[in-house]
Amino acid sequence: MNGTVATEVLTRMRAQQNDPIPAHRQSGFTLIEMLIVTTLIGVVAGVAVPNLLSSRLTANEAAVIANLRAISTAQFQFQSSGELDTNGDAGFEYGTLGELAAIDGLRSGAGPLSRNLLSKSVATVDANGWATHHGYHFALFLPDASGVGVVGLAANAASFDPLNSHRFWTCVAWPVQNGVTGKRAFFVNQQGQVLACGESGYSGSTAVPAAGAGLVGSDPNRIDSQRLAGNTLGADGNQWLLVH
Repeated sequence: MNGTVATEVLTRMRAQQNDPIPAHRQSGFTLIEMLIVTTLIGVVAGVAVPNLLSSRLTANEAAVIANLRAISTAQFQFQSSGELDTNGDAGFEYGTLGELAAIDGLRSGAGPLSRNLLSKSVATVDANGWATHHGYHFALFLPDASGVGVVGLAANAASFDPLNSHRFWTCVAWPVQNGVTGKRAFFVNQQGQVLACGESGYSGSTAVPAAGAGLVGSDPNRIDSQRLAGNTLGADGNQWLLVH
């Protein structure tokens, strides 16, 4: 047995003599090696993080465009099926997000729709009348008697003009935090064409687009118009582009 132990010791000694790296270094990294690894991690992160952020912004904006088109479709179905006629003139009116999603009762005094035309997750609004999802705020407007857009809250029902509200509505969407959750602002109205504005700076509660921002005109608060600012300056002074 002692011979066997001696043989093992000699074998280990010879291995150490042939190994240019000291035994105490075989189980760890040197400071230089750690610095190299840290540098490489920093380089990889510097490339990956911006790409990840860009992918997130692109995904958010694609979802916003899809939701604006869903709102437009819901408005068409709501009006064409004659769901609301508050003044009884057979001029059926457009709805709020809450009415479209059967969250709120109709402003005619009837209860909510028997079916929702819009997902409740898209249409649930806060005290400002804003829905928030995919890193964006959404606000839908109906016109008052002077054509000024009024945010679509049930509490504002008395301000919606029946005559104008069967002809016009708008919806705007803008980033919760510009450059982080999205870059572009978006606009759609009764014509169904989505517009995008890339250099507006609209962000959160500090820079909010007006109801008629994507229309041609001098007053960005008015929405009683069919003149979209497609590939031209809108009433807010920003360039709006058609989204295909």
